[in-house]
Amino acid sequence: MDVKQLRDTLEALLVDIVGSYTLPNNTVIPAVYVDGKYGVPKGWKVAGLEVSIRQYPSRVSRPLMGMVQMRKSWEVRLSLYSPSSEVMEDAVDRVLRHFPDTTLTGFPSSDREYQYARLIIPDLDIVTQYKREGTV
Repeated sequence: MDVKQLRDTLEALLVDIVGSYTLPNNTVIPAVYVDGKYGVPKGWKVAGLEVSIRQYPSRVSRPLMGMVQMRKSWEVRLSLYSPSSEVMEDAVDRVLRHFPDTTLTGFPSSDREYQYARLIIPDLDIVTQYKREGTV
């Protein structure tokens, strides 16, 4: 899976509960963002549930017989800026049901601060091993 497929999947899973960004020109878009080098632009205002996806996955490989198991892990952060809202539990439940191998960390529940959940979504690939010329 690539970052666009992950973004599209999360947006579809959370379509009815995701918050919104209001851009400087007053355009409103869903609050789903692929976080690269600089993060969400400063002029964007967020309301409700924000979904932030790290642009590049972390990778770990394991050798197999002529193959390599590549395990990528995507980091997704759900942030809820309305402490009185109760959509965070629903959002976490939907992601965990769709990606059952996901690891969940951080999920404070308080009426005084925003809530967040950090989800690590594993993505496993089996690929052929690269061989150098002259090796077996």
